[in-house]
Amino acid sequence: MSIDRRRVLFLTGGAALAASGLSRASAHEYEKGGIKVEHPWLRAPRDGESDANLFMAVYNRSDSADRLIGVKSPEIGGFDLHVAPHFAVATDAIFFPNGSKVTLAPGGSFVHLSGIKKINPVGWGFELTLVFEKAGDLLIDAAIDAPDAAHAHDAEAMERWEKAHRTPQAGDAPVEDHRSGHEEQKGQGEAQPGVGEPQPAQ
Repeated sequence: MSIDRRRVLFLTGGAALAASGLSRASAHEYEKGGIKVEHPWLRAPRDGESDANLFMAVYNRSDSADRLIGVKSPEIGGFDLHVAPHFAVATDAIFFPNGSKVTLAPGGSFVHLSGIKKINPVGWGFELTLVFEKAGDLLIDAAIDAPDAAHAHDAEAMERWEKAHRTPQAGDAPVEDHRSGHEEQKGQGEAQPGVGEPQPAQ
């Protein structure tokens, strides 16, 4: 189930997360076992594609290090954990030292989601379960941003996406036709040779 982030505060009140034993400090924060995830977001797949990159800030407030080792969702085919060089202590996980804040962002570490089967439009949310080695499973609702977003809630990227995907509405001003009368006539069909021309004397 994916959530419309524009309505989430008025609908669930975090009931689903409370039922699962997790805590949700706000619409953008998720906590479990000393791990706190803030502002998860992803770049929506480009038209015709089925891959997306997931970003977030992760705080490890526990007494020991932890690792992100997986991502689960019935709507994805797989995932890859891309680790920035200065965090590359393992090839199959993203490492979070105790007492640290690690930001997954464009140009650094991120989670690549592949084979996405179904995703809501830009501006909505996408539910995923992050799997930490020690903290366990953590359900999040990642904001879906435009495919070229530079950061979470990138207004300029959102505006570009909306402009490119806008559906014409009733009452929109018609597109002006700047063709000349001659071009208009040609578009309707050119006159046949000889029609309307003076005929030679017999």
